[in-house]
Amino acid sequence: MRCGVLSVAIAAVAGLAACHGDKKGSAGDSVAVATPAPDTTPQDLSKVQTALPPAASDTFTPPKPAAAQPDYPPAPPALMESVEREQAFSKFCYEEFGQKADPTLRGGVAVVVTVSDNAVQDAKVANSRWSAKAAGEQVNQCLNEKARLAWKLGDSTVKPGKYVVQLSFRGE
Repeated sequence: MRCGVLSVAIAAVAGLAACHGDKKGSAGDSVAVATPAPDTTPQDLSKVQTALPPAASDTFTPPKPAAAQPDYPPAPPALMESVEREQAFSKFCYEEFGQKADPTLRGGVAVVVTVSDNAVQDAKVANSRWSAKAAGEQVNQCLNEKARLAWKLGDSTVKPGKYVVQLSFRGE
């Protein structure tokens, strides 16, 4: 009797240890699992019903256009002669404030110069592009402080107005 109980117990354990998909039929049986083919029929999605809430009113506000920069003419020859004659000051700003902070500094500026009564009344950097922003800003500040005083028109005559002086800087 003991052998009978042991045989039944072994058979039960073997049956439990078998995997669910390991069932085998008789020698001639084969089990085929059918997978449905995906539906690739084109669909008109415009007729699909959704449960989305209605769209909220538009809250987009287009950005206001930036104030247009006036287009100033290039500096007349008499003003450019003064700029070239006094280039030592712009070189000083570049070397002392720019290159000491960044020896590889390169860039350029557009200075708007206001002339009236045949004298430079104001000169400010209006636009600049520098390879290093912080060092370039230092050069701009120096130019803003010194250009008005350095650029003297002398005996030449320059019509009153605002003009653009382009300056370019690069290391040697």
